[in-house]
Amino acid sequence: MIRYSKEFEKKDLILPIALLVAFLNPITQGLEFTNPVVYMLDHYAIYGAGVLLGYKLLRTNFYLFLLGAIPAGFWHIPLFFALGASFVQYRTIEELTLFLGGLVAGGYIPQMKLSGKVGALAVYMLADSILSIFFILEYKQYTHECYSFLAYAPSQLPFVGISMFAVMNVILVYAIIKILRNASIF
Repeated sequence: MIRYSKEFEKKDLILPIALLVAFLNPITQGLEFTNPVVYMLDHYAIYGAGVLLGYKLLRTNFYLFLLGAIPAGFWHIPLFFALGASFVQYRTIEELTLFLGGLVAGGYIPQMKLSGKVGALAVYMLADSILSIFFILEYKQYTHECYSFLAYAPSQLPFVGISMFAVMNVILVYAIIKILRNASIF
């Protein structure tokens, strides 16, 4: 079940819209075909915009939260990653499902207990760390060596893994500050 939240204010739209505008424009979209760092940052931005909007706009349930997490994992399976990075048709489906997944997942976060939030953060950090390591180790499954239609070279991948660790650290610091504030420690 999806319900509308009355806690929404217009200022809550600023960051999600900025993320969407920054990554859903012809210049950035064009770069994503040849630059895997931009492509990965696009995933964070689109999913993150959905999570932020869902957090403020919607109230969903645990099952929709799980359903919303599926696109985040699915589009990082090598074949689907390569299809989204190479063809605009797949990229459109990818970005739509990432955004909608973020939207319904974000709608459940306000209802989660602290242990659920910490658990979800831990699962995200573990999964993203594993994927980051794959990129740092230049796994060929994410390059043109495995999929001839993909423009990414193995030498580009370590930068993707490093950028992912940077984004994860920003998210982790934000989450810790938010948790500590809610616990009245800050």
